Amino acid sequence: MRYMILTLVMLSVGACSGTIDRDHMGMNMSRQGENYVISGRYGPGWSESDIRSEAEAACRARSMRLSRFEGQSYSKARGTQFSAKCSPKH
Repeated sequence: MRYMILTLVMLSVGACSGTIDRDHMGMNMSRQGENYVISGRYGPGWSESDIRSEAEAACRARSMRLSRFEGQSYSKARGTQFSAKCSPKH
């Protein structure tokens, strides 16, 4: 039993210390009042303009417009984090 727990701990530590996949892109969209908030991460195979285009497309799919886009600094293990906001078209 102790060996199994130790093995699980070592596997989880090993998984956390790796690097993000070059082609990874994950995006979550949640409703916040009349707006949608988008958050996610991407690997070095994506450019900020690629991600901004994906966020704009997600907003357009809901008949909204992209009203904010922010990218944070790159981390070798976690990639680049970003956030965006979709607002109603006026």
